[in-house]
Amino acid sequence: MAAEKTAVPVPEADGEAVRRQVDQQHKMYLSPKHYVAYILSGMGDTMWNTFSKKLFFFATQFLGINATTWGYAETVSMIADTVDNAISGLIIDRTRTRWGRVRPYIILTLPFWVGASFIPWTLPTSMSQSSLFIAFLLCNYIGSIANSFYNTSYQIILFNITPNPIERNRLIATDAYADLVGVWLPSLFPVIVDFLPNILKVGSRSIYTGGAAVFVCCVIAFRIYGFFSLKERMPLATRDDMKQMGLIKTFKTIGTCRPMWVLLIKNFFAVGKSTGTMVEDFFWLNCMGRLSYGTIAGLFTGLPSYFVLPLAPKLTKKFGLRNLAAGSYMFCGACYFVMWLVGYKPFGEDHFILNLIWVIIALTFCGSLNSIQRYCSTALNGDLYDYVEWKSGVRNEATITAAMEYFKLLSNAAAKMISAFAVAAIHYVPLLNANGVQIPQTDPSMLAGIWTVFALAPAIGRFMKGVSLLFFNVHGKTRDTMMYELAKIRAAKVLDSETAE
Repeated sequence: MAAEKTAVPVPEADGEAVRRQVDQQHKMYLSPKHYVAYILSGMGDTMWNTFSKKLFFFATQFLGINATTWGYAETVSMIADTVDNAISGLIIDRTRTRWGRVRPYIILTLPFWVGASFIPWTLPTSMSQSSLFIAFLLCNYIGSIANSFYNTSYQIILFNITPNPIERNRLIATDAYADLVGVWLPSLFPVIVDFLPNILKVGSRSIYTGGAAVFVCCVIAFRIYGFFSLKERMPLATRDDMKQMGLIKTFKTIGTCRPMWVLLIKNFFAVGKSTGTMVEDFFWLNCMGRLSYGTIAGLFTGLPSYFVLPLAPKLTKKFGLRNLAAGSYMFCGACYFVMWLVGYKPFGEDHFILNLIWVIIALTFCGSLNSIQRYCSTALNGDLYDYVEWKSGVRNEATITAAMEYFKLLSNAAAKMISAFAVAAIHYVPLLNANGVQIPQTDPSMLAGIWTVFALAPAIGRFMKGVSLLFFNVHGKTRDTMMYELAKIRAAKVLDSETAE
C-alpha cells in the first residue's frame, strides 16, 4: 500500500532519510491476515485467562485444598519467579534469529505452559495438603517461567509488526473488540456446570476438567497460527548498540523512567479487580444461588463494550490517551463503590428477581468502560516503548515488558493470596450433594464477607488505577515532539547501516 502523506512539517535540513522515517509512521503495513493472526493469538489467551480464574474455586470445591495452602503456594511461587522475570527481558532483547527477536518465544514456551496449565485440573481428590502444596507450587512456577518469556514476547510483538502508531492503535481497538468474544465464551461455562451434570449424570468436576482441555487446545492452535503468520518490522538495535548500552546503563535508563513506574503502579492496582474476579463464582453460587446467574449477568454487562469501544480512537483524539484511561478507571471505581454500599439484596430476601436485576444493572455500569481500559492500557505501553527509545536511542521493550509483567504477576499473586486468606477468614466450607454436585452456603456472615471482597476490592483497585495514571507524562506536546524526534533517531540508524527500510 502506498505511503500516505504526513501532515508533520519536516525541515529540509533534516534530509530525505528523516522524511522517509516520518512517512513510515503513516504507511499501512498490516493485511487482514495479520489482523486475524494477532487477534486469534490473543483470543486464545483471553479465553484461557478468563476460564483459569475458576481454578481457585475448583481446587477448594473438588480437590479439597485449604485456602491457606493455596495462598502459601502462590506466595512461594511468586518469590521464586523473581529470578526468571529479571532475566527474561534481557535475554529477549538480545535475541537475534531468522524468525525474529520475539516470535520464537511464542512457540518454544508452549509445551511448558500446556503442562503447567492443564495438570491442576486433573489432580486426584485423595491428595494431602502437603502434596497439593507441592503440586500447585511446581505448576505455578513452571507456568510462570513459560509466561515470563511468552507474555513479554506477545506484548511487544504488537509494537514490532508496524511502526505506524495510528495503524497500531487501530489493531489494538480491533483486538480489544474481538477479545469481548474471548471473554464471553468462557462466561457460558457456568450454565454447562449447572445443567449438564444432571443431564449426563456426571459430577461437576468432570465438566471443569473437560472445559480446561477445550480451552488449552484453543490456545495451542491459535499460538501456532500466530507464530507462522506474524512478522516483525521495526528496526532493531544492532549488537554493538546493545553492547554500548550494557546492563548497568539499561537498568539506569529503565529505573529512572517515570512513565514506566506510573504504569507499573497502575498495573499493581489491578489486584483489586483480580481479587473480585477470584471470588466471582463464590458470589454467584452462594449469594445468588446459581453459577449460571453469572452467565446471565455476563450477557448484559458485556453489551456496553460493543458500543463504546468503536469510539475509543475518537475519544483519544479529543481527551488524550492518558486522560481517557484515567477517567474510565475512576468512573468504574465509583460505580463499584456505589454497588457495594447498596448491597446485593436491596429489595429484601423475598424479591430475588428484583435483586438479580439490580446486581446485573450495577455490574453493567461497573464494566461499561472495560474495553476502553484495555485499549488504553495497550496503547499506553506503546507510548512507553517509544519514550524509552526516544531517551536512550535503543528499544528495550522486552526488558521493560518483563518488569511490567512481573508487577502483573505480583498483582495476580496478591489477588490470589487475598482471595485465599479472605475465604479462609470467613471459614468457607464447600458443600456437595451425594452426586458430587455443588450446593450453596447460607451463613449470612459468610455471604456478607464474599460480597465485600467481590464488590469493594474492585472499587479500590479501579479508582487507584485512575489516580496513578494522572502522573503519566507522555502526553500532549511532549508526545508530539517525541514522535518527530524518533523519526530522526531511526533515520540515523538506517543511514549508519546503509540499509533501506
